[in-house]
Amino acid sequence: MHYFKPQKIVGIERQMNFNANKPIEFLLARGSLPILYWLKKDILEVPVDRERKNLKKYALRIRILEDQKPNGGWCKKKYCGPPEWEKTYYIIDTLSNAFKLYHYGCTLEDEGIQKAIDFLFSTQTEEGDFRGAYLNEYAPTYHALTLEILCLFDLHKDKKTQKGFQWLIKNRQKDGGWVIPCRTIDKEELKKRFTPKAQLKLTPIKPDYSKKSSLLVTGMVLRALAACPQWRKSREACEAGELLMKGFFKADGYDNRYNSMFWEEIIYPFWATNILSSLDSLSKIGFSVENESIQNALKWVQNKQNSHGYWQAGFEKSTLEDQLWVTFAVLKMLKQFGLLEV
Repeated sequence: MHYFKPQKIVGIERQMNFNANKPIEFLLARGSLPILYWLKKDILEVPVDRERKNLKKYALRIRILEDQKPNGGWCKKKYCGPPEWEKTYYIIDTLSNAFKLYHYGCTLEDEGIQKAIDFLFSTQTEEGDFRGAYLNEYAPTYHALTLEILCLFDLHKDKKTQKGFQWLIKNRQKDGGWVIPCRTIDKEELKKRFTPKAQLKLTPIKPDYSKKSSLLVTGMVLRALAACPQWRKSREACEAGELLMKGFFKADGYDNRYNSMFWEEIIYPFWATNILSSLDSLSKIGFSVENESIQNALKWVQNKQNSHGYWQAGFEKSTLEDQLWVTFAVLKMLKQFGLLEV
């Protein structure tokens, strides 16, 4: 399955002059307990026993676990809409909270995480995909997010997880990426599928592998592949990475990512595809900073570092906590590329 090895970095770090001291000092001074935990663990590589222990009493972690529903998932509030859409809301909120709990130090040893994993596996079909976010349509975006969560919680060897990856490989577009099948059909036909009467008998749109891939979807799938030790060095991951880099800062071609500005909406924990999430995946897969597309993306990141040394989240109404997390994510990505010395 391994396709290529990382290339040796030859002096490029001299061109990429990232100021690491200021952002690290900023995180140490202002960071919350979870941020300090990950900073010390992944960047500074110092003992984190005290932080790990204290995270068990972290208020936001406790609050999320207390709000967990009997089925193992989460839903922000009591659902009162059409019953066929209830599962959609559960899936989205459960994935969001699972990412948060991972970053708040939860592991498979936590009962709440075990219940959440059981809920996510309950959405897997016989075909192998995780379904329900778009009713009964194929949803490679949420499918990839689910696989990423499973890998973060060390379930990459689970047979059901690997079945999910095999589904991705079988449902790849001919150009090497991925797309949401129902987004490739005529808009009026799509509207007819989601009338109250029609959606009760919905069968998924079959993929048309000749259609152009979506950069949004491909980037999200690439994150799942990069999170899995068995797949991050695969030919499929390499080809998807090459495809994604060709689309850096370009419009997606599909309505949900019609504007190239979406690349600049950097946020962490990652959700949709942006330039930071893409660089993070490419660094894990083994692409070199000698690559011209990666260099250009790194220069964009470099230019976004403000005078105080940290990076701001790329969306309106972002909070200080958002800036802290994004700054950590940038430092982690740079370290994975071998561009950060601490």
